Amino acid sequence: MSNLSREDALSLARRALDSFGISAHAEIEFVKHRENVVFRVTDAAGSYALRIHRQGHRSDAEVHTENAYMVALRDAGLPVPEVVPSLDGGLFAVLDDLHNGAHQVDVQRWVEDSAPLGDAADAWLGRDNPAAESFEQLGELCGRLHAATGRLGRIPGYSRQAWDIDGLTGPDAVWGDPRRLADTEDDRAAIEEALAGIRRQLQVLGTGPEVYGVIHSDFTPENLLIAQGRLTLIDFDDLGEGWWLFDLATILFWYHRHPRAQEYREALLRGYERQARIPAGALQALEAFVLARGLTYLGWAADRPGDETSAFLHAEILPVVLDLCRAFNAAGRTDNPALPERDRSLLARRARTIGPYSPLFYDRPRHFVAGDGAWLTDAEGRRYLDAYNNVPQVGHANPRVADAVCTQLHTYNVHTRYLSEPVVDYAEQLLATFDAPLDRVYFTNSGSEANELALRIARHRTARSGVIVTNHSYHGNTIALAALTTGLPVSEPFGRHVRAISVPDLDEPRQDDPAHLLAAAFAEIDRAIASLEEEGFGLAALLIEPAFSTEGLPRLPEGYLPGLVERVRAAGGLVISDEVQAGLGRLGDVWWGHQATGITPDLVTLGKPLGNGYPLGGVVTTQAILEDFSSSNLYFNTFAGTPAAAAAGLAVLDELRDRDLIARTGDLGRHVAERLGELVALHPRAGSAKGRGLFFGLALVDEQGAPDGGLAKRIVEGLLHEGILISRIGPHENVLKIRPPLVIERDELDLVIDALGHALVAEARTIEVGA
Repeated sequence: MSNLSREDALSLARRALDSFGISAHAEIEFVKHRENVVFRVTDAAGSYALRIHRQGHRSDAEVHTENAYMVALRDAGLPVPEVVPSLDGGLFAVLDDLHNGAHQVDVQRWVEDSAPLGDAADAWLGRDNPAAESFEQLGELCGRLHAATGRLGRIPGYSRQAWDIDGLTGPDAVWGDPRRLADTEDDRAAIEEALAGIRRQLQVLGTGPEVYGVIHSDFTPENLLIAQGRLTLIDFDDLGEGWWLFDLATILFWYHRHPRAQEYREALLRGYERQARIPAGALQALEAFVLARGLTYLGWAADRPGDETSAFLHAEILPVVLDLCRAFNAAGRTDNPALPERDRSLLARRARTIGPYSPLFYDRPRHFVAGDGAWLTDAEGRRYLDAYNNVPQVGHANPRVADAVCTQLHTYNVHTRYLSEPVVDYAEQLLATFDAPLDRVYFTNSGSEANELALRIARHRTARSGVIVTNHSYHGNTIALAALTTGLPVSEPFGRHVRAISVPDLDEPRQDDPAHLLAAAFAEIDRAIASLEEEGFGLAALLIEPAFSTEGLPRLPEGYLPGLVERVRAAGGLVISDEVQAGLGRLGDVWWGHQATGITPDLVTLGKPLGNGYPLGGVVTTQAILEDFSSSNLYFNTFAGTPAAAAAGLAVLDELRDRDLIARTGDLGRHVAERLGELVALHPRAGSAKGRGLFFGLALVDEQGAPDGGLAKRIVEGLLHEGILISRIGPHENVLKIRPPLVIERDELDLVIDALGHALVAEARTIEVGA
């Protein structure tokens, strides 16, 4: 607390007015009396926030840095208050209080007609209920702040305490040692262990510029003012270098017990990633940051016994943070032990070479070293049933595919500008799996390259540029595809020539009957086409995946896909079926997803599983389209369509045919659907079964029937600890994504379904205990 009484502070504030050119007759109103004393000062020229720093709390260099940083941020367009310089040009003044010595005093313009966005205590006690959109705004503002401070770095004269490993977990931490607030030796030991665990995680994360820089470090509801719908970030007293996500963890900590905590968290991260990408390693450390934030508040309280805020922290915060510490410690000792030194080193090397932004699955990354069929083995010798990866379509380390590629590489390997029988053999056998009129193929290296080529062909064929996609989709990572990506964060702006439509799902809770739902969907498609035509783009192509997997495997109203295709064709557009995930027997009974869903596309794009891990993709189309495009465009590809790639592709086709995997996939899919239906009937949180063949899932919901992405994440992590790999998809990330190699056995699928059932039972028990 400030070492000034309120009366002495008022006297000092009155004497400070002249230093900033404020009228001596200004009205002074007390606002806050904590580390610093804050007054609202009003004269004829306006209102100001006048702050008197606690004596000895900050050096002159630190106070100058804080105010200079605010000036720089405001110049960069950030919504922060205007710093009012003193008459001598300084960013603060130093005045004697006539009793104890000198105090720094600074002044900022008051943010008129504003109020705090919220109160931390109210957030903690669940007495407020902000809209999720507010958290998206908070995330965006925090992302903008970090983008700006990342550019600014340490400004000239920079001097601030750091929220680094020692600043958060050391005995001389920035806000004090939380162990001193513990009431018992057991509590102290729990805090001690948690601090050590946080320290280990932060050591792995490191302090590279992608995860660490100058942060606000007190990003709380009170420090965000809202005026006329706009946010202003105030109170930079704790500014310093630290991990970017510590700012997000600050606000998440105060809301982490709120009934809508998961929704708020997802909205905050979603808003943040519109401005700044979160590296996978940092995201995995977010829970550690939230706990670290709670511990810093306990450290603050330990240093200020008897303070009113300290009493609240001791009574309300301490018991909950102790519970968090014990849960964090238990996870570190059992389910999620610290990474071994080998993996920590590998993670650090990965960050220094591939970079920290390449995503990793799971809270604790898995390091696999071997595979066989539907199983993977990690570096510690533990086996995992792979119910997720579709790249090894015919199984990990398939010997037939590996031997075929190896033999071909030992023989020769050229590209398509030479005659090569293996390439033509593969093209013939691949095209034999398609129905007329699809009878020509271009080879590519990947699904991204295939979709890029398909769009290029469509633009040439139609002499138009407009594209329709769905509003939660991903088709690849080229520039053209990034401009139409709606399901992942990208920095490229959404293309003016692109329209995104929603996909109707009969499993979503709606009041409309299927006929109304279908009519609304068709009306949306018609509006999208009309908009493209009105703006002069016209419609070149519809680009969809026939199973709509990224969209969450929706259950479509009957007639939706034929109606969609009919409207696109009537507008002169081509239909591109992205079969990177849904093709090559994945849906069972037939070879391709468009055959399973009853549409005939103009172009089919292929990738991932074609080579069972060997880079191979393609675009299958008609003779007429190929003649039109290739007669005007010389297309060739050095590494696509090589004999080695063809050998991989031929071996995959042979495996699928010889082992009757496509019909078998249909049978297994029907077994899975029956078992998923049983789970839906038994468990209220299992909203609906999804998918077909060996591309299936389970939509998870909360007690009110709304999508529950948090539950899905917990179950994904829970199955990982049972040795089963799955993932999640959908706009709310609440649909479990299960997509194993086609060689998986029925009893192995039953292991997956049984584990899902056990996880849902455990979740229900957890809810009962919590209630």
